[in-house]
Amino acid sequence: MRRFLYAALLVAAGAAVFGCKLVKNDAQTANGSSSGSGSTYASAGFDPNAMVASMWSTKILPDVEKRATDYPTLRDAIKADPDAAGKKYGYRGKDDGAPWNFPTRVQGTIVDVDTQSSQGTVGIDIDGSGKAAVIVDIGPTVLGTTLRDTLDFISFTNFRNQIEYAQFGTALNSYAATHVMKPLPRDALKGKQVTVTGAFSYDSSSEQPEIVPLSVKLGDKS
Repeated sequence: MRRFLYAALLVAAGAAVFGCKLVKNDAQTANGSSSGSGSTYASAGFDPNAMVASMWSTKILPDVEKRATDYPTLRDAIKADPDAAGKKYGYRGKDDGAPWNFPTRVQGTIVDVDTQSSQGTVGIDIDGSGKAAVIVDIGPTVLGTTLRDTLDFISFTNFRNQIEYAQFGTALNSYAATHVMKPLPRDALKGKQVTVTGAFSYDSSSEQPEIVPLSVKLGDKS
């Protein structure tokens, strides 16, 4: 009988836990937005893909293009002093331990192409040496949060929670993979002249930054 009562108590406790309901913070208003700026992009029907699509050409791409620095300038500045370069050319949130994210522009020749892995890449020679100075993602898989973390007008405080913030980052990667990378002629990229506008997260252990592109133009150097 004791075993039966003990089992019944466990079942009841489990039901209480799994039957609980998360409720909004009292600071939020009736329509799901808080009185502060912390939920600028939050709504009851949050759709990160629609949000990115609506902002890409009007806000996201223009912002990165405006702040993009030619890669040779960035390379020299980072080599001299990464933090000074970050403060002048890059962006990171309030967390001082986060990596610097740099909007950049690269022009050169595609000398390496990897389309075998899901995270396809190309290597770009920028000085005629025949060696790749930077790596550029061409998908179809895009990893990390570089695109999200490069945007200086977006932060965690703009979202209701960490989940929505992460979903926004994933939606950015997905949009870039579908609309920027997928249209590229993957089997005919080697030897092409290319201009890339994108962003990379600084990694002191890597000699070649990995750029996530927001714009890729094939053809002669301008």
